[in-house]
Amino acid sequence: MLARDHYATLGVPPTASQEEIEEAYRHLCRRYHPEINPGDRQAALVFERIEEAYQVLSDPERRARYDREGSLADGLLEQGPDLRVQVLPEGGEGTYAELFRRLRDHARRSRPLRGQDVSAHVEVPLRLAELGRRAYVTVQRREPCRPCGGRGRVELQRHRPCERCGGSGQETFVKGALSISCSCAECGGEGIVAGLPCPDCRGEGTVLKTRKVLVRIPPGVRDGQLVRVTGAGHAGTRGGEPGDLVVRCTVQPVPGFERQGPHLLRTVPITIAEAVLGGKVSVTTLDGEAATVRVPPGTSSGRLLRLRGRGLELPDGRRGDMLVRVEIVVPTLVDEDSKELIRQFAARNPESPRAGHAREVAR
Repeated sequence: MLARDHYATLGVPPTASQEEIEEAYRHLCRRYHPEINPGDRQAALVFERIEEAYQVLSDPERRARYDREGSLADGLLEQGPDLRVQVLPEGGEGTYAELFRRLRDHARRSRPLRGQDVSAHVEVPLRLAELGRRAYVTVQRREPCRPCGGRGRVELQRHRPCERCGGSGQETFVKGALSISCSCAECGGEGIVAGLPCPDCRGEGTVLKTRKVLVRIPPGVRDGQLVRVTGAGHAGTRGGEPGDLVVRCTVQPVPGFERQGPHLLRTVPITIAEAVLGGKVSVTTLDGEAATVRVPPGTSSGRLLRLRGRGLELPDGRRGDMLVRVEIVVPTLVDEDSKELIRQFAARNPESPRAGHAREVAR
């Protein structure tokens, strides 16, 4: 059986007087006595450990022997109860799958855990999509509790035995003839717990805070792109690393403009006369300014015309282009004179855009 520190069990130093031992014993009895905790097996195990320590330290001869030779030499230790924590039901009931599930849970509670990631959202104006920017996002994340330093407990003068392991410092997982012991996940194998749960964080070691985090949006950000800020997420537990802040970027659309990298595409309607004879049409840029684009004679619907330097601004000071896609709008003919003019035009220009396919103009 493992050696036990009776002084730690009562929460007193080795130099404690008999009065201090008596006071500590009465204090722990009021907390762990079976009559105060009826049916609580864990409290009963802790109380047995307290009784054992008190019987040794309250007797001057036994205490002197204990100070000289340690707990393994004390005859009472060999007669003491087995304080192994039976995680599975007594008698080794249960399945091996349950045993290993509990072992995995113990490992999870024992090792440092990385904090979870925090999600946020930021909108990027279309004019700044290629330029990049810095933006503040407001997030709620768990941070280490300041009053307890992230430990989850407030230090007191008197320590108390760990309730999970009964002060033994060990957790024992049993299934039939298989018995696996490891350090207690609650006290780290010390067998004692210092202080009481912190009232600010309720023993969790972290508290929820609202923070503003500066996020750098890269140039050329795409709609729906994720930007990760390392270490700006929830705080880890038991010394684990913090999580990350994951920001989803949404590029705000502008009606009438379609983004193609650093270039902007806009569709402009033109008349049949402008398409045949050519001309100039006015278009509005992203900055709200009017620009003139020249339509060459014989322009087909869907042709792209380019206005250089009227697109999105780039980090090096250059700008993309504005692409103008012309779309021929066919008028609704309402009078016979207009229809006759179209028939004459078709008769004088019999070329068909689809060679080999004869067509007849409706009359």
